[in-house]
Amino acid sequence: MDTEEDMSEFVMPIDKEKDSSESALCGRKLPLWLGLLLLLVAVGLLVPMIYFAVIANSKACVDGLQAQKECQEVNQHVQRQLTQAQELLNEKKAEAATCKQAVVTLRDSLKKEQARVEELQGHNQDWADSSSDFRFEASGPGQS
Repeated sequence: MDTEEDMSEFVMPIDKEKDSSESALCGRKLPLWLGLLLLLVAVGLLVPMIYFAVIANSKACVDGLQAQKECQEVNQHVQRQLTQAQELLNEKKAEAATCKQAVVTLRDSLKKEQARVEELQGHNQDWADSSSDFRFEASGPGQS
């Protein structure tokens, strides 16, 4: 008989188990006001999301995105051209600096050569004067 009583415990729940399962079910039930609030929030979020989806897929929005994409492509192309122009400008500035230095060097050389020519012309004039004096003395004062 003891075994029957032991068996009945397994078949029929004890009051403690019954109480705990009922309390667990009651804890899982949502109050009606909270369910309605969650439904209102869901609808409140769904409506703007549908509106946004309709607006985002409108012709004006799609055209605007296409125009923005084209503008970015043109901007990138112009940026590349600007970069190339700046690189070319830097190269030309370097070439101009080299040419300017060459001009300065050539001017200095020209000034030195001009001074040398003037010096030689001065010597040449001195030689011409001394040779005419020499001829005058060699030919005598009355023979010219």
